[in-house]
Amino acid sequence: MKKLLSGALCFLLLICLTAAVCAQDRYQEVFDTGGDAGLLTVRFLDMITETGDKSGDAAILTSPDGMVMLLDAGDPGAADQVVAALRAMGVTRIDYLVASHPHVDHVGGFPAVMEAFDIGQVMTSYVEYPTTYYDAYMAEIEAQGLTHIYLSEGDAFSFGGEVTVEVLWPGSDIAYYDGYPEASTQFVNNLSLVLKFTYGESTMLFCGDLYSAAERELVTLYGDRLDCDVLKADHHGSATSNCKTFRDAVSPQITVMIADTLEDLNIFKKYQRIGDVYITHFNGDVKVSTSGDGTYQTLTVKDWDPGL
Repeated sequence: MKKLLSGALCFLLLICLTAAVCAQDRYQEVFDTGGDAGLLTVRFLDMITETGDKSGDAAILTSPDGMVMLLDAGDPGAADQVVAALRAMGVTRIDYLVASHPHVDHVGGFPAVMEAFDIGQVMTSYVEYPTTYYDAYMAEIEAQGLTHIYLSEGDAFSFGGEVTVEVLWPGSDIAYYDGYPEASTQFVNNLSLVLKFTYGESTMLFCGDLYSAAERELVTLYGDRLDCDVLKADHHGSATSNCKTFRDAVSPQITVMIADTLEDLNIFKKYQRIGDVYITHFNGDVKVSTSGDGTYQTLTVKDWDPGL
């Protein structure tokens, strides 16, 4: 009996070791930039924090001509994983450092990133958020003398020579209420930057942590202009967001949820009815790339069959 148990344990250990090796190989493949030339590529990062805090959002975009953008950098406890991903790509310079909104799980990792890499320019909305970690982020920008560009609705800029980024939300005139920033979670989330990337016939949409109220306003403002092939699900795929009006308007072929868990099963299933859905917690890091022809290649660190 002991020999049988010993053999079974050895077999299980072998399976675990094999899975770990395969995952490491896939990680290297996801972050290998050897085939990125000519493609608009986004790598959605799978992060964890030892403190149990929400790890947040971080996505690395590379333009067809090699420019690098980091859109959010997760919680401070996940900053080392963001730095590791960038280094795995061989990045030494980040051309655009972009914050969707100033919550800790989106900007908390920026100071560590700014210390580790050469930064071209920083881009934020006009939203201010007087907190310790936000102040540290702003102080690092000032200490390094970085160019700080404020984005607002109606702006547009080029990401390299072939990708256009439109800023759809929010405006520059932020009306703060008395007592701000107390009880401001929804207020700040609803002021997340909305960025639409267009490369040829391919489109991607990033909306930070927008709640449903702001999503509906976007649909009213833009209608069919919100239609995009790739969507980073709002607020980590939570039911606070991703309302039917918004889902119908965007109608994504591919939805990626940067999340520490499955935030809401119903939201997941509703996106599944539209196209392919990935969750970083289950799929690991997710790479999506396009040559600008409206078709996409995806690669994940982990295989996951939701069976839901």
